[in-house]
Amino acid sequence: MVECLSIGAVAVIISTIIGIIVGGISGYFGGKIDMVLQRITEMINSLPFLPFAMILSALIGNAMTSNQRIFLIMVILGLLSWPGLSRLVRAQILSIREQEYVIAARSLGIKKLGIVFRHILPNVISVIIVSATLDFATSMLTEATLSYLGFGVQAPQPTWGNMLYGANDSKVIQNYWWRWVFASIILGVCVICINLVGDGLRDAIDPKSQER
Repeated sequence: MVECLSIGAVAVIISTIIGIIVGGISGYFGGKIDMVLQRITEMINSLPFLPFAMILSALIGNAMTSNQRIFLIMVILGLLSWPGLSRLVRAQILSIREQEYVIAARSLGIKKLGIVFRHILPNVISVIIVSATLDFATSMLTEATLSYLGFGVQAPQPTWGNMLYGANDSKVIQNYWWRWVFASIILGVCVICINLVGDGLRDAIDPKSQER
């Protein structure tokens, strides 16, 4: 479904941008900046997404249109799913920030933020791409879960989650099996395919991969 794919894509874009910025600054500068950013990351990572989204939907969901609910889900997914990528970027930068080309750029007087975003991050782009691809599948599955529970995208806009929510009845399950079988199969196949793409990208562009 277009809505499910678009929600996953926009959420991944938001989380990737935040994760790159936070992880890059935290990994390169270190010290108190790293400590503060990591504590914020842990706080965000400790927030349970599904209960948070359900409570928010119950409070303001009835006052929102369908498009506004979709936008809200995109933003919440993006704002709560960046800590994992942030830690990956931070770990990569910690391992390469003392290499020769970084020291050379520092000796030339290049600003620290320029070193982070112009010289270091391009060398960890493989980790970012793989993580974003896998997060895309996770965001799609989370959106489908919300819609299935009745807190996500509402009808008449179709997603795999609210199609399953509409078939959540014993008579429908027994007599109209095609209403839930095909939606669940396609959702599962789509998530598996995206995960396989992420694994393939990791093997293809990660120079440290043992299977390359």
